[in-house]
Amino acid sequence: MRLYYDGLVVHQSQSDDGVIEVVDLGDTRSMHFGTFPRQSSMSLRTPHTLELTYTEAMMACLLLNTSPEKVLIIGLGGGSIVKFLLHHFPECQIDVIEYRQDVVKVAQGYFDVPENDPRLNIHVGDGYLFIQERYYQADDEYDLILVDAYDHIGMAASVGVQAFFDACVGLLTSQGVLSINLWGSDRPLFNQTMTRINQSFNGRTMILPVKDKGNIIGLAMMQTITKAHLKKLKSSVEQQEAKFNINLPKALNELTRQNRSLIRRLLS
Repeated sequence: MRLYYDGLVVHQSQSDDGVIEVVDLGDTRSMHFGTFPRQSSMSLRTPHTLELTYTEAMMACLLLNTSPEKVLIIGLGGGSIVKFLLHHFPECQIDVIEYRQDVVKVAQGYFDVPENDPRLNIHVGDGYLFIQERYYQADDEYDLILVDAYDHIGMAASVGVQAFFDACVGLLTSQGVLSINLWGSDRPLFNQTMTRINQSFNGRTMILPVKDKGNIIGLAMMQTITKAHLKKLKSSVEQQEAKFNINLPKALNELTRQNRSLIRRLLS
């Protein structure tokens, strides 16, 4: 069966949570939730690379925490970021919380997400409840928290509330960074969410718009930005880019341009 930009549908299933379709076009395999926008894409030849620009932008958090040892990912999708981290950070431990069991099954069956890697723990459940439980009952701390919790309708409402971001602060290490995928075209929701992130992180936030897309990545840090830190980022970013190939120099320039008022406020 052919559907979606002349791609070949290699899997189609439906559960109480909705439709999942896997579509191949050339070297690219994509996950859809019954709608045209891609939830995730993968190169069949290099499954660990990041194929979508918004996932590259989310990983701009590596500018601020270069060597994550423990990562929490909320929203699995096709597991692009999971595979990227497992490939580039072989010692990193990753926890994933995904609401839909059928998404996990498809990610493992069609997108090369490993089922038995000791570095990867995939939990099925609600992201808000998971992070609240970890905050109150566990001693976990994460270097990165990556939030990409979307379905065919939009972002999961529970991961946009104030208590969620407060708990993220409590779970991050002293050098920790939150990276969240937001939909900028929904301006009221975007403004509301960023206001809550700002409140939880005491204004230590930046935004990174994704070129030619509606996505805007929100970055929130436990550390305060300084001139010395910014200079260090500029001197090391080319070396990082040679390793990761995710447009980090461009992301750094865009972060600086988009957040000049924030930087001036923090450095004044």
